[in-house]
Amino acid sequence: MGFTSRCVFLVAYGANMIKIPFNTDKVELALTHHLWKCVVKPETKATLSMDDKGLHVHFVVSESNPQITAKEQQEPMLMVCQDSAVELFLAFPDEEFDENFKPQLEHCLYLNIEINAAGICYAKHGHSRKGRTAFTLDEIRALNIQSSISDNEWTIDLTVPRDFIKGLAYYDAFSPNHVFALNLYKISETKEIEHYIAYNKVDVPAPNFHLPEYFALCKVEA
Repeated sequence: MGFTSRCVFLVAYGANMIKIPFNTDKVELALTHHLWKCVVKPETKATLSMDDKGLHVHFVVSESNPQITAKEQQEPMLMVCQDSAVELFLAFPDEEFDENFKPQLEHCLYLNIEINAAGICYAKHGHSRKGRTAFTLDEIRALNIQSSISDNEWTIDLTVPRDFIKGLAYYDAFSPNHVFALNLYKISETKEIEHYIAYNKVDVPAPNFHLPEYFALCKVEA
């Protein structure tokens, strides 16, 4: 992606705001919170970087023979949470430069981008769990999702376009000195391999990733 190889490594425990340098370093995150029922616990890491094109995310999952039932990108989209999948959730303040931003359901724009090991995507945006707007096929293609599967691991690369987020948030949310929030997940709801793994802990009794109040705050640094 044209960045230097130096990474800043963060783990959810003790991490405060994630600082993502603009157009320079990458930030590596480990998904360490095993939530609810985890029959298996595949090691999952993600690398974030930011430039003029948008937010680049690279997932690496240590998992052999990932489950894939959704094999073609369709409209309407196929659910991928029964498969071996990774998920990127993003939240943005309704007001630009909100120094007291605390993401909460109904009070911020948030996106859920869910991708199985074959690169098939299910993605929506909105302020609520209900009535969300599905990404169009063109918007999914613009994520430039790339998948790779080897014997013991699989990877996903995607880019959330800066202009796309600007159109949704009505300001340039991926430019320097802006704050947003995110969480990263590894999931399968299939009984034999069921698991729910997160970067930032989600402290509720039943599986639910659609809770922006548990996202980690991020700042784009110049």
